Amino acid sequence: MIAEDNDPLVHHLAELVKGLDTENIPIILGGGMSLYLRQKFMSRQTTRYPFDLLSRSTEDLDIFLSSGLIVDAGKIDALRHIIDRLGYQVVPKARNFQFEKTVLLYGRERTIKIDLLAAPPRKEDMALVFIKKPRIKPRNCVTDIHAYLAIESEGIELGKLAIDPELLASSLRLKNKILFLPSAFNLLILKLHAFEDRKNEEEKDFGRHHAWDIFATTVRMNEADWAAAKAHRELHAARPYMKKAAGIRKADFSSRTGIGLLRLRENEAYKQERELYDKYLEPFIEDFAALLPGF
Repeated sequence: MIAEDNDPLVHHLAELVKGLDTENIPIILGGGMSLYLRQKFMSRQTTRYPFDLLSRSTEDLDIFLSSGLIVDAGKIDALRHIIDRLGYQVVPKARNFQFEKTVLLYGRERTIKIDLLAAPPRKEDMALVFIKKPRIKPRNCVTDIHAYLAIESEGIELGKLAIDPELLASSLRLKNKILFLPSAFNLLILKLHAFEDRKNEEEKDFGRHHAWDIFATTVRMNEADWAAAKAHRELHAARPYMKKAAGIRKADFSSRTGIGLLRLRENEAYKQERELYDKYLEPFIEDFAALLPGF
């Protein structure tokens, strides 16, 4: 099942991508919108988990900037100009790395938000950026723009998947290959870190939607996703972000009584088909452990 109320957000994503193409600015789309596009346009595994899942609705476009892009002042300035031209305004509580605009949808106002996140730059490029955690920006930027430094996205380019722009809009034609989704394995790493941050926060729904995203991502992984996960894991096994993700998985998702599984089973989407999903919790726990064993 697909949450069709995300479809209007696809239009605004296409609008953004068209602007980015003029400056050849590649982005990796994370968050709920990434999961939505995966579910809508990519095949799913059917033998081990013979069911489809409801994709949750979202109003955010989580844009990941690669380690190479975040050090490029010219492109980051151009990114800010594109965001401005499209009518987005700075979110006061997250100045210059979150932007939003209000649109009219079916006669009702809806907020669309862009959230800029960046992978940590390479060691040899550290002199090119200014970091005041959690913010990061190129030193030579002339516009007011930052990104949120997401240490857990260090491997965000490993196994990334190119998205055909015509899937967003049949008339969309681009000169450059600029729209990517993170690998399923990267999504799991990002979601584990997010869950760890929010699992005890009531105002963040105790991280229940992150637990759902972890479940939804794992049960839809196909052979190519598993192969990409193996390659990523072998390459970055010793990295701190990977060890932390594995530790969160082991602590919170190792059994039905773990807080990750409890938050998952409290999630509204899960509760709609709890009797069905409960039958597959053990395979999910096993698969998740195989994907992120302790290092």
